[in-house]
Amino acid sequence: MENEYVANDNNLFVPTKKLKLFADAHGVDIKPNGNGSSQFVFTIPDYLNFINPETLRLRYNLEFTGRGMPKPDPSAACSSLYRHLRVQTKNGMELLEEVSEYSSRVAMEYSYGEDEGKIADRSINEGLSITNNAKNQLFWAAQNTPSETIDTAPTAKKCAISLPLWSGILGEQAQVLPVAALGGCRVTMETNNLKKSVRLALDSKKGKGDTIKTQVAAATWNDASLNDIVDISMNGDVNLQSNYQIGDAVYYDVGGVDTLVGLVTGVDANAGTFVLKVRGNVAASTDGALLATGTEIYTKPKDRFEGWTPGVNMQGVSGSVAAAITLAVNQAAVKVDYTMTDMEMIVEQISPPDSYVNALVKKINSSEGLVMNYKNTTLHKVNLVGLQGMLNASIPNTAKRVYSVNCMPLASVDSYDAGNLTAKPDQIESYQFVINDQLIPDQKVPLARLSMTPAYVEQLHLAEGRKSLVNSGVFVKSLQNAEKNFVIGRAVSLYGAVSDITKSDLSLRLEYGAATYQKTLNCYVCSARTLVINRDQVQVIY
Repeated sequence: MENEYVANDNNLFVPTKKLKLFADAHGVDIKPNGNGSSQFVFTIPDYLNFINPETLRLRYNLEFTGRGMPKPDPSAACSSLYRHLRVQTKNGMELLEEVSEYSSRVAMEYSYGEDEGKIADRSINEGLSITNNAKNQLFWAAQNTPSETIDTAPTAKKCAISLPLWSGILGEQAQVLPVAALGGCRVTMETNNLKKSVRLALDSKKGKGDTIKTQVAAATWNDASLNDIVDISMNGDVNLQSNYQIGDAVYYDVGGVDTLVGLVTGVDANAGTFVLKVRGNVAASTDGALLATGTEIYTKPKDRFEGWTPGVNMQGVSGSVAAAITLAVNQAAVKVDYTMTDMEMIVEQISPPDSYVNALVKKINSSEGLVMNYKNTTLHKVNLVGLQGMLNASIPNTAKRVYSVNCMPLASVDSYDAGNLTAKPDQIESYQFVINDQLIPDQKVPLARLSMTPAYVEQLHLAEGRKSLVNSGVFVKSLQNAEKNFVIGRAVSLYGAVSDITKSDLSLRLEYGAATYQKTLNCYVCSARTLVINRDQVQVIY
């Protein structure tokens, strides 16, 4: 159903109560993939009888560490932290639903299903942090401006998260689930790696750094003490935020090579000028780099994500290290990370009338069984061979009851702090599907203007995308900024019907101009699944 604002005309009172379930491994902190325990399992017991998936929530506390004020990727909020979702019967014999690349699947629909009210709700419950203002970060205490002096490490805040599942059988649009008839249900989730799912609020990477206001002579770095800290006057407003933090490694460009300037020990202001305090990467009594006026000083996201070790010349005088340098060296080693604690699942138990239960039991005991239909999203990943010209992607779909196909041409290699969950146009010129040996639509969908600055709306693309997302179960509220969340979609049926698209190979033809990076096509096929519950078995029909 497209419109979620529908009045409930049923006046029958149905008692409900909300229960708290703990993860099977209760008390275990959840970390990013590769950094510790990254998988957790919830078992929904059969004695709950009936549950309402519409109100099911994951609830936990989330706290970040690292420089740059890391936060979940705003394209999917805290859903960006998860890579995989699996829903099974409790005994593990039947797979009800499996969502691979869960974060990208959520990000694909996230921006199109939001309005001001939804953004506010997600900011309160789902860890959505849109702003990059250092004074108003959800997961971090307010940072001083240069005029207020930055001489301490940033302070993290522990935030409570209440997250719905983007699932066909346990999501907000799912129908009441008789877990007693299933013998219980098991939900398994696994987290993403940090590079995939985390963004930095403070962006001072190459091209985003500040420039030098007053030239720094080579002799300025020359000092007999390794505790000497140089003040670099920068072009920046002392009353606005600094995107540099204590412990950052700062660089400048020399013939295309990133050359280390030194270690940031603080940020200050002097007579209304933005001052960056740096312990230089130079030996005692040695000239350093000549930094001309207008030279950009920048950081590397990799240093913030993985931490770095300052060289001996940046560690101060052994035995009498300056306090500012000690703090900066310690902060340099801090990696971007997060910890989920107190993981629990909030489930609403329903007590339906006896007549409903008796009718359900009668169906289960019949030869046909209890039949439930739900939407499932299956991922097919296809590598695009080549960068430019006509590229053909063959999608190995086997589902016969399909609602829509949504494709995202994502970068094949993830980059630090780069928005890896959503696709960009990257000079794409047109696309066209081949479905059951027919070109769909019957003309190429033009896309060239999406790559312009500013991007221009491609009406046919938006119309096709909206139909596809609606068929996938998304209540589309916004078609703004399609170039920032680029989705190639095709609805293969209308009005809630399904279509068999397996009569011949399913493929997508993409035509690119001067594309800049290699891509992998994430193809999400939304199809119908049928759950059949008999007295002695549970079956899932694909």
